Amino acid sequence: MKCLMKAWQQSESLLYNWLLKQTQSQHETEDIMQEVFLKAMRNSERFCSLKDGKSWLFKMTKNQFIDHWRRKIEIEDIGDLETVDKILPIMGQLQSCLPRVLPKLSSHHRHVIEFCDLNGMTQAQYSKENGLSLAATKARLRRARVELKQILVTECQVLQSATGVCSFKRAQ
Repeated sequence: MKCLMKAWQQSESLLYNWLLKQTQSQHETEDIMQEVFLKAMRNSERFCSLKDGKSWLFKMTKNQFIDHWRRKIEIEDIGDLETVDKILPIMGQLQSCLPRVLPKLSSHHRHVIEFCDLNGMTQAQYSKENGLSLAATKARLRRARVELKQILVTECQVLQSATGVCSFKRAQ
């Protein structure tokens, strides 16, 4: 814990200034900083075993900013509550189709989708456990998602607009 606090004190102002430049918002910057700090606290034992904790903090801050940015874009894309009310039932129906189409994926694509997208394993962890480079894992996951999308479009009759899934019909 002591090593975490030392690294945090050494890095906090640099991280904050970098985030503020990226977000242009003091509130968003403070939210992201809090998330990074909480994540570091949850992993404090592992953090203290790292050779370079400051690098980890910078990487986590960057990742947290990217996640925040993606969520922000998704929320802006969804728009008003009326759109959300239309999308949520469709997503529920789509989830019912997913178990039926997963077995139709090639085995290595199904494996990476199940572990990374459905079970929340990080791509780095997947790479390590499966003897792949991180770049190979990212490429495999991208190809798996493309294959899954093609199967969903065909089998579940998913239609997609610029804002996301716009209709769904369970194939008979």
